[in-house]
This record gives sequence, structure tokens and C-alpha cells, in this order.
Amino acid sequence: MTDAATDVTRRLRDLILERLVPLDEDELADDAPLVDEILDSLGIAEVAVFIEEEIDRPLEPSEEVRSTFASVDSVVAFIVANRP
Repeated sequence: MTDAATDVTRRLRDLILERLVPLDEDELADDAPLVDEILDSLGIAEVAVFIEEEIDRPLEPSEEVRSTFASVDSVVAFIVANRP
């Protein structure tokens, strides 16, 4: 994992664990399914805002799909691939 990906992972995990769901650090695996199991629709919206801030543009409708939000790993991969 690159330094950029490690940083994004840390900040995304902080967002999820500190603001969105009452889980302990070790209860959230980076490959755990976020959609339906961990985050509700408001949580997904918060993660969408996080992604948009990271890639410095709004998400396209074609990007607002379950696979983008599937796990911490998939969100980080999307951000790293779409950063300017």
C-alpha cells in the first residue's frame, strides 16, 4: 500500500469509527462489507462526501455504485485511482 493509500485508509477509518458507527478499531476490517452491514444510507452519503473531497470533484452517477462503497479497501482504491 502506498503512503497516500495508507493516509486515506486512516482518515476514512477515522470518519467511519468516530462519526458514523459505534465500533472498536478491531471490529472494522478493511475488506468488510460497508453497504447494508456497517453503514446506513446517511453513512454512505458521508462517505460519498469524503470521496468527493479526496478526488476534488463530484461523483458521477456511474461512480455512485455499490462496488465503489463496498469496503474500506474499495473506497480507498477508487480514491487513489481518481485523484487529480
